[in-house]
Amino acid sequence: MRTEMVTRHFGTPVVLRLRASEWKRLGVFLAWGVAAFLLAVVGTAFVPRSLPDVFRRWAHPNIFVPLCLTLTVLMLRRDAHVIPVSERFNPWPVARSSAGWFAAGVALLAATLPVFVLAFGLRWSTNGASSGTALTMTLWGIFMTAAAEEIGFRGYAFWRLIRLVGFWPAQALVAGLFIVSHLTFGGYALLPALVGTVLGSVLFGAVFARTHSLAAPIALHTGWNVSQHFLLSPLDPTATLLLVRFPHAPSPLEYALMLAWVGLVLVAGTVVVLRFRSKVV
Repeated sequence: MRTEMVTRHFGTPVVLRLRASEWKRLGVFLAWGVAAFLLAVVGTAFVPRSLPDVFRRWAHPNIFVPLCLTLTVLMLRRDAHVIPVSERFNPWPVARSSAGWFAAGVALLAATLPVFVLAFGLRWSTNGASSGTALTMTLWGIFMTAAAEEIGFRGYAFWRLIRLVGFWPAQALVAGLFIVSHLTFGGYALLPALVGTVLGSVLFGAVFARTHSLAAPIALHTGWNVSQHFLLSPLDPTATLLLVRFPHAPSPLEYALMLAWVGLVLVAGTVVVLRFRSKVV
């Protein structure tokens, strides 16, 4: 038994006799996670309307993240007496590796820019209407939104799914749910959701499995979204130092080509993560 405990690794398939209890634990997390999400929705409704929009915009993730993080930590502590440390993941959203993974997210988005500049005429101009308060709150909101999505989609539930159905089936299930969330709550159009959301979900899932932690996918996700905000599609025109300019509105074909290039970059990032993995199932 001692040897088995040492050699078992992250994502080890659950033994048959424990599958029912594993599904039950997953169900408990999902039930409480949905409750945390709804509680955050209710809490958002009580944010005073007199506050600037930049404060109210990020209210939901600021409420949801501590609730879901607390739930994740408590669930893992309950699991500690039956699941070895080598099979678990680190739930904390920030770690020593966060800076490196944040830089990787920035670099990944930056890899899309030469094609946007050369093929589609992307240019930037300085933004005289930028606000320091809006910029600070938007950067915080980007981090909290990435943390909310990774804790909810690549945390405890994804870890349980890997153990129950395997890495790639779990990736497919989570990516499908990720699409639905972005179409319903994020207001994404279908094509961007199918390309960016699916491939982004696969990339972040690979990073989660490779590092056995939430900090890495949160940092990578944040780096990508921060760069996207500053260099491709500002979330708030008053919260960016640069304004994005194209020579003309992209045609449907140009838009499809842009998405295809973003998709190729995300696929390349996933291949690199999986190619140099250490313990991905």
